[in-house]
Amino acid sequence: MSTEFEEIKEAVWQEKKKGISAVWIVPMVALVIGVWLVAKAYMEKGPQIEIYFKSASGIVAGKTPIKYKDVEVGKVTDVTFDASLKRVKVAAELSPIMRPFLSENTRFWVMHAKLGVGEVQGLETLLSGVYIVIDPQEGERKVRSFEGLDHIPVITSREKGTTYIVKTEDIGSLTIGSPVYYRHIEVGRVSSFRYDIDENMVVMEIFVQKPYDRLIRSKTRFFNVSGVYASLSADGIEIQTESLVSVMMGGMAFDNFPQHGRGRPVKEKHTFYLYADKKAAEKIEYNHELYFWTYFDESVRGLSEGAPVEYRGVKIGEVVTVTLIGDPQTAEFKIPILIKIEPQRFLMDTRGKYGNDVNATVFERLLKKGLRAQLKTGNLLTGELYIDLDFYKDVPPVTPYKENSLYVIPAVPTTIASLKSNLQTLLQRIAAIPYEKIGKEMHELIVQLRTQTVPKVDGSVESVEKLMRDTDKLMNAARKNYFDTNAELNRKLLRLLDEMMRTTKSIKHLTDYLERHPESLIKGK
Repeated sequence: MSTEFEEIKEAVWQEKKKGISAVWIVPMVALVIGVWLVAKAYMEKGPQIEIYFKSASGIVAGKTPIKYKDVEVGKVTDVTFDASLKRVKVAAELSPIMRPFLSENTRFWVMHAKLGVGEVQGLETLLSGVYIVIDPQEGERKVRSFEGLDHIPVITSREKGTTYIVKTEDIGSLTIGSPVYYRHIEVGRVSSFRYDIDENMVVMEIFVQKPYDRLIRSKTRFFNVSGVYASLSADGIEIQTESLVSVMMGGMAFDNFPQHGRGRPVKEKHTFYLYADKKAAEKIEYNHELYFWTYFDESVRGLSEGAPVEYRGVKIGEVVTVTLIGDPQTAEFKIPILIKIEPQRFLMDTRGKYGNDVNATVFERLLKKGLRAQLKTGNLLTGELYIDLDFYKDVPPVTPYKENSLYVIPAVPTTIASLKSNLQTLLQRIAAIPYEKIGKEMHELIVQLRTQTVPKVDGSVESVEKLMRDTDKLMNAARKNYFDTNAELNRKLLRLLDEMMRTTKSIKHLTDYLERHPESLIKGK
């Protein structure tokens, strides 16, 4: 009995051990569904982010969307302040698809209506209200807190190109968004700028689109084309402008000038210097300069710093400074003009290499040959002057000398100054004529003619009249004896002429006969 009871007990226990109570099925199913719902909710819920702006103008919690390529990818959930109350903290929830692109390079900004020269942005916000734009970019770090941009950026991740650094001492009318040109074609924009206190320069970042970024090389030069550039100089009137946009909002351009060489390719963020204008960018920078003094005794009005120094129309240098120096002891003034000559502009055989100083032998030879400086008018309209170096004959010899360790090139007056000097000399000579003395002497001469010379002249006139009468008689006698047709001499001359004519005819007959009968000289007629 006991054995049967134990078997029955063991069978019942084993049956209970293997079975699962139906009571637990419902909680387990509920748990699985709950986990699935939580997972689904988590997977569908996008990342929560924080964006800090200086102002929340137009941003409304629960309404302001976040867009990428005009597609809504998130929404603002809350708008509050940070702990310091200096910034606005905007909490937002994004679409899960944006999760991989929330890096340290991702940018946010508020899109609002913007009307500018050459661009129109965000006009739809006038009716629908502002929205936040996301510029998603991949990066090394995944972040959830971002600093919003204060302005609409010029460049987005969709644009392809290269960023470069351009430095300048004065930014002028350039600003963020100013165009960058290449031969009047807009190829980029100014993306940002800042002031570097250490370098005392404005540092700008510019973005050049592909494929134009391949044009930029180490010898490329950037120059300002803002507004309208006009200059009046000895070279004439020059006006430059790039486009109406650059006139209104500024701009810069770049080019590869052949005189500077081709250069090598450069990498992103390569640094360039911004020249004031195209003329300055084209200018060749010479590394060797010779400085001289020259003085002019005439007015130098119209001669400015940077005015050209030429030799027979070829520029070889420029004016550095024009100053006025007075001597309180002698109360004399002089105008020293410092000029620089760039020997690399021309070739000269100096029997050696150029040094830092002027070759004394060559300079002395040039002065002996007549090298002089002269002021000339470069532009009649503006009155701009320039300095012309040339060789002049019949100039007094000079010995080379220095002032403040620099040689002095002697000057000759201008043509107008020479004419003025000659005219003044002529007027001085005319003024020095003793008109009063000459008048007195003329009066005395007239009195003498009346009292002494005129009576003598009257007697001489009578003698002359008698001589003329005798001469007339002589001519009449000669005419009667020699030239009259009835004169004896005339008749004899006529007979002589007749005889000479007959003789000539006889000789002619004889020569004709001898030509026909030459044998008659031997046989006879």
